[in-house]
Amino acid sequence: MKKKVKITGMDTIQVTVEFSGLSRILAKANEMQISLSPKQTYVDVIRMVAEKYPSLVGDVIDPSKSVLFPSNVFSRDGKTVVLPEQMNDSPRDGEVLILLSLLAGG
Repeated sequence: MKKKVKITGMDTIQVTVEFSGLSRILAKANEMQISLSPKQTYVDVIRMVAEKYPSLVGDVIDPSKSVLFPSNVFSRDGKTVVLPEQMNDSPRDGEVLILLSLLAGG
């Protein structure tokens, strides 16, 4: 009789961060894949992006490496924006976060 092997695929979730505009120029990349534990938050995503792309710190990511500058937001799957009060929430598995720079012009 074969022994059943428990698949522990829910130990990590996969999130894609897509860079656009200023973040794409500074990072010199289109996107990055991130593996998170289900308890990690959008703040952890920001820290991981800052770690991999330090060129974003100071222009897109605050020097604390835990928040985005106010003119930058994550768009969740291109449908909704992650609000500042939602940054301690956890992303869903497979979520695509588009890092947008909201630039005012005139």
